[in-house]
Amino acid sequence: MVPLKNQDEHQLLENNSRKEKIKAMFISAASSGGQQFYFNYATLIAVGIGANPIQMSFITGIQNLGSALFQGFFGRLSDRFGRKIILFLGFIIATITTIYLAFNASTIIFMVIIALYSLGISMVIPSWNALLGDISSEKTRIKIIGQISMVGTISASLILLILGFLTDYLPFPENYSIFANNLTDYKYRFMMFCGSFLFALAAILIIALKETNIFKQKNRLKSIKEITRNKSFVILSSVTLFWWFVMSFLWPLSPYVLKRLDPSSAEVAILSAVYAASTALSQISARRIVDKIGRRFTILFGIITLCVVPLILAYSVYWYIIIFANFFGGFGNGILMVAISAEVLDMADYKTKGAFSGVYNLLMGIATFCGSFLCGILFDFFAKGMEYQDINFFNVLKVFLIIITAIRVLASIPVLFYALKSLEKE
Repeated sequence: MVPLKNQDEHQLLENNSRKEKIKAMFISAASSGGQQFYFNYATLIAVGIGANPIQMSFITGIQNLGSALFQGFFGRLSDRFGRKIILFLGFIIATITTIYLAFNASTIIFMVIIALYSLGISMVIPSWNALLGDISSEKTRIKIIGQISMVGTISASLILLILGFLTDYLPFPENYSIFANNLTDYKYRFMMFCGSFLFALAAILIIALKETNIFKQKNRLKSIKEITRNKSFVILSSVTLFWWFVMSFLWPLSPYVLKRLDPSSAEVAILSAVYAASTALSQISARRIVDKIGRRFTILFGIITLCVVPLILAYSVYWYIIIFANFFGGFGNGILMVAISAEVLDMADYKTKGAFSGVYNLLMGIATFCGSFLCGILFDFFAKGMEYQDINFFNVLKVFLIIITAIRVLASIPVLFYALKSLEKE
């Protein structure tokens, strides 16, 4: 006899046709595009308007904590009321805030808008993860998440690459009348402005998507306390949270590495394309890697890959050296997030996919906020009074990046023991 959970999942998958998966790929492309435009240009704009290391730690910290803080709540709402409405509202907020960021010249207002943008993203992430869970089964989850994520990543990077070159080689962005004279980094701002249209497109496409959560009327909101009673969830969260805490040390520092090299819009787009292509490669390869070494060792593999990123950035004296950092960063992040997402979704039943995804991302957001903020304070103390163009500033930055590399390696040890535990069960 087929267990009730499997019967329900089979029924759900029958109701989500191939057309819905194709629509999901288009939404993934638009959503990934908007987030890539934001990710690549927002922090460069922040450095350009004079954000110091502490402010950068706030910006990256708020960005990550804000996008995670309410994910448990919005994930549970998507379980109860459906994925479409939560995703639509999230994309609308992201659209409005990225438009505003393109015209902002104040670091204080920048941090406020980042918080609002992060609220929109906190609605999108758990609902989107749950939607992917709706249109996949435990057997096909790695494959479907990898395929849809890959399509979104590649499409977004191509859009970014094309617009990056056009922005550099067409004369209109520098003299574009909609930008005020007191603003800087016109090309970066224009790219951010373009990103808002992709978020708007995602919101429009969501309207055409069929609701994937067919059990929403039967669901009740599951509390965070209930979810954290799940032993497997607690163990996974415990061994990975320290890693996320340490990983986020790099986030407020990496924009200074890139801004100091003053890349053009096209060069930023190339770096993003490399990151995206590497991410897509890892996403499409995830199933084969998981089949060979298992999910837990796949998580460890992604983490080890990410350990080399700050070391490469420490010796990046030309913009094209960052290509190698982006390759390893994209591959590690891509495979890590696919494996962790699948692991978390498998711990949930069909009623609680959004809740589990949201709570995990909430815990991750708290860990990364603390790590990013702590590193920003320490770096500001040692680089006090220095400008990012100064050689002394770069020397301090280099030492920090080397230390972060060593700490990342140490933080991977608990994940190694977690992976080895899976061998004992076999």
